[in-house]
This record gives sequence, C-alpha cells and structure tokens, in this order.
Amino acid sequence: MRSLNDLILLSGPESTTEDRRLLAFASWMGVSTKSLSIPAGNDFTPHLLDAFEPGTYCLAIHAETLAANPSIADAVLQRSGNACSTGLLVFGCTNAEKHLSAISQLTSGMVCQIQSLDNGAASFSFPREAACLSRHFAGLGYSGEPGQRISTFVLRDSTPTAEVIMAANELPIFLRARGPCEAFLLSTPLPDLNEALEPRLELKKHYHRLIPLLIFLRHSFGENCWHGPKSTARLIIDDPLLTERYGFLDQNILLKSMERTRSGASIAFIPWNYWRTTRQNTARLLRENSTFTICVHGCDHTNKEFEVQDSTLLTRKAALALQRMEEQHERTGAAFEPVMVFPQGRFSRAAITALRSTDYLAAVNSTVFPTDSEAGDLKVCDLLQPAVMNYDGFPIFQRRYPRELFDFAFDLFLGKPALVVEHHEYFRTGCGPWEEFVAGLYKLDSDLRWPGLTPQLTRSCRKRKLTSGALEVQFYTRKFQLENDDQNTKSFLLRKYEPDSALIESVSVGGKSQAFGFENGFLKLEVQADPGETRTIEIVDRERPQPQANGFGAIHNAGVLLRRGLSEFRDNTLARHDGLLKIARGVARGLKVTGDA
Repeated sequence: MRSLNDLILLSGPESTTEDRRLLAFASWMGVSTKSLSIPAGNDFTPHLLDAFEPGTYCLAIHAETLAANPSIADAVLQRSGNACSTGLLVFGCTNAEKHLSAISQLTSGMVCQIQSLDNGAASFSFPREAACLSRHFAGLGYSGEPGQRISTFVLRDSTPTAEVIMAANELPIFLRARGPCEAFLLSTPLPDLNEALEPRLELKKHYHRLIPLLIFLRHSFGENCWHGPKSTARLIIDDPLLTERYGFLDQNILLKSMERTRSGASIAFIPWNYWRTTRQNTARLLRENSTFTICVHGCDHTNKEFEVQDSTLLTRKAALALQRMEEQHERTGAAFEPVMVFPQGRFSRAAITALRSTDYLAAVNSTVFPTDSEAGDLKVCDLLQPAVMNYDGFPIFQRRYPRELFDFAFDLFLGKPALVVEHHEYFRTGCGPWEEFVAGLYKLDSDLRWPGLTPQLTRSCRKRKLTSGALEVQFYTRKFQLENDDQNTKSFLLRKYEPDSALIESVSVGGKSQAFGFENGFLKLEVQADPGETRTIEIVDRERPQPQANGFGAIHNAGVLLRRGLSEFRDNTLARHDGLLKIARGVARGLKVTGDA
C-alpha cells in the first residue's frame, strides 16, 4: 500500500464549508493537510505545485472550484503525466449544469450526467469489484434514512476505466476514474465531525458521508493516517449462571461450535450469583477452556441499578460487584475480567466515574449514551474511535446484536473490536445462526482473532506512522499492551485522553516508573520497544475515598433472590412456551421491574 504524506486542497479565494470539512476530517484522521488558494481570474498552472515534493501528496478540489477554473483539469492531467501527483479527489459533484463539463474534461467524458434521487430511503451498496479499496464493505449494502440528499453519477456505456466504489440505488456516488490521472469523484455531502449524534441512529445516518472519505484517505495515506491493530471479535452472552445449561444455551454445544468456527465467547455474569457457583460446575467450563471467559454484569442486576445518579451508591455497587467476583474466583478458580456490562444497557454518567474509581478496565455496552446525557454530549468524531472517552476519560466500547453485518464491517474498517451481544434465546434452534454469523465475519476479515476481552481491549488503539519513522499510538484503557510487530526497534509516542490531569498519580512501563506529561487534554509519554517486544503501560490514579463495599441487607437480598428466581424461571421454563412468556413479560412491565418501564 502506498503512503503519501500530504493532502493538498486546491481552493478558491474563499474556502467553502465543504472545504473546511474536508481539511478537518483529514486532519482528524492524522493526515497532514495544506491549502493552496487559487486567485480569482488567474489560470492555474502546474508550477504552483513545485513547492511540494513529487510523489508525496494527492490533491483535492471541490467541483465548484474545478468548474470555476477550467485550466485546473489540464494542469492536473499534465502533472499526473509527469508522475508528480498520485491522485485527485473531486468532491461536491452535485450540480449537473455547473460541474458536468469540468468533470467530463477530467475523465475523458466518462460521466454523462449528474442526477438527484428522490427523498425516499436510498439503498447503498459496495460492488465487490472495488474490494481493494472498500475492503470490509465489499459486497455489502445497507438502507439509508429517508430524506437524505443524494446525487448520483450516470456513466457512459462501456467505460472500463470507471470503478464504482459506492452506489445508491445502483447508481454510482463514489467512483475512481483510471487514466492519466487517478481521479476519485464523490457526490455525497462531507461529514461534520462536530455534528451532534442522535442516540437512536448514532452513526448510521452519517455512513454515506463518512465511508467514502475513510476509503479515500486509507487508500491514499495508508499507515500515515490513523488505523487500527489486527481485527478482533468476541461474543458476549448476558445473564447465564455458570452451569452447563441455562435456558436454550448449552455451553458444551457452544464450546464445540466455537472450536469449529474458531470463535470465542464471554459470559456476562451477575455478581450476586457468586455464592451459587460451585467449583465442580465451573472447573471444566472456565478453567479448561480458554475460549470461555466471564465479565461483570451489574451487581445485583436489579431494575436500572446503574442508571441512578447517586455517586456514593454507584461506587459501592461497583466495588461490591468486584468483591463478589473475587470471592467466586478464590472459591472456584473461575477467573474474571474487570469489564462491566450494564444491566439493560442503562447507565448514568456518574456510573462511569464509579467504574473508574473502583479500577475497572472498561465498560462494554449496547449503547454509549448515558441515560442522563445531554444534547450534543456525543458528536460524530466521538464514535469514530474504538472507544468513547467523553466521560471521565474512561473507555466505553460498543457491542451490537448480530443483525446487520454492515455495522460490524464499519467497526472493523475503523479498527474497532467486533463485539457481539446476545442472550440464551439466540440459541433456541442451536448454534446454526451463530455459525452463520461467524462465517459472515470471516468474510469481512479472514484473519479475524477472538481473544478474551482483557487482551482485546488492552491492545485496542489507533496508530499512525510519523515522518520521523516513529509510531504515534492513541490508546484507551489505563492498562495497555504495546506491541512492536516491526523487525526493528521502534520509538512510540503514546497518548491517552485524560481530561483531569489531577487524577493521575503515576505511569509505569514494564513495572518501572515512566516520565509523562499532558498536552491538550492528553496524557503523553515516549517508549521504545525491541522487535517483537510487548510492553505493558499502566496509568495509576490517585487514591480516592471509597465507601465500604458491603451488601444491602436481608430485605434487599430477599428481593434480589425473588427477582433472580423469577428471571431464571422465565429463561429455563417459560421461554419454552411462547404464550406464557408473553403474558409474563406483560406482567413484568406492568409491575415496572424491567428496564423498559
């Protein structure tokens, strides 16, 4: 893969909103950007690019600027013929009357029309023929949201130089024109990284604006822009006891299925059940099978227990959950991972602070929006990283139900772990649906790995190569495994978002104290690693006062016992009778004992 250094924007005398969005997005992706303004009324000549080293940059220009400066097309073609530029992105191709002539000149008449789709929901697709560019997305598609403004290209018949990368309703919206100049044409609006997200849609409504730019930058700049480590995945099954059979989940059958599919799973275990787990029924399932691990699922798993905003209560619950898991470990030998999965997926901002103060590694959740989040709390750029870090600098990794393979393709393309969530009901007909889904994930990435949550999350990062030859790495968990997979000793510039520097007591590398500093809200340090070496970085917080991690009394425990008994009766008995299960769920909602209330 080629790796250019600079993206040079050719702009008019005044930059447009789309120009600024392109520069902001490329910079956010770690790409060095420069802007070259073309004076009004002046012809553009190739000599304006003489200040830039040949073969180190690609160009970008808004279709409006290209149309206003017809000489640019000839100059770019001449420059490309001299091998001084390696590509051009023409974005904002929406106006047939204004833009078509300039685009046609640049692509030798390949595009014959630009047209708008109606306001209905478009169907987006990624032809397999462009797999070298679209990678995880190749051969997949998804349905857009109604009302999205979409313009498409119409190509002349028999245009072998046209390579469609992304289409809407089977018409190109992002394509590559091969020829003297490798020109990428884009008709979708560019994304605003600071646009507030809607919890219901999250990033999906922005896919058509985000994905083309991500593909273009990855293709053009390779390891010089932010990218992730090797792809990983994990299935997380909520609620089961550590028994061989729970509801429709037969763990022996699942183990054999995971062996066949080379996959792995974690049980999100309710800590309140720790006293019910025996050494006998956990020995084979957990001590002898590395494909199975357990993590923390709430504390008592009562209704909305981590949605409250009482910080003292939340810290007490978080600490008690860890204490119970430790007691289970000591008694049975069943190790656990200090990763929290919130019951019903509901949590408050104070709950995240409680997890950090009690030394959890991370949270993994089906939503990254706290229930008390405010409008604008999370923006587009926040969900483009492997973990959301907006709350106390503590990582929240998102997991998804195995429904839309495209969402997992998006995660893997961004370097996020593919975390899957399900319950015992998913295995009602056996492991067939799971094996089919795993096969789909392997089609996205044949080298997909399935480590436990701890090794997976502590290696989660995004990295880029600097011009000095060093690697810059942004990581997310306070314990991080830095791997040098190069054949040479490497220097690493490490950084982690830490909004409150006063919280940090020390940083160690391989158990030894390490100098560190802060810059623009990030903790930063420099580390060297030998070829093949893995170095452990640990950030230690200053001690905080902790409430006593004890239980909540006999009456509370009796209520939890009743709730857990009813839940298990539902999962082990009622689940096999659809009519009775429907009635039971209605009663539970009426009594307001579910997260849906």
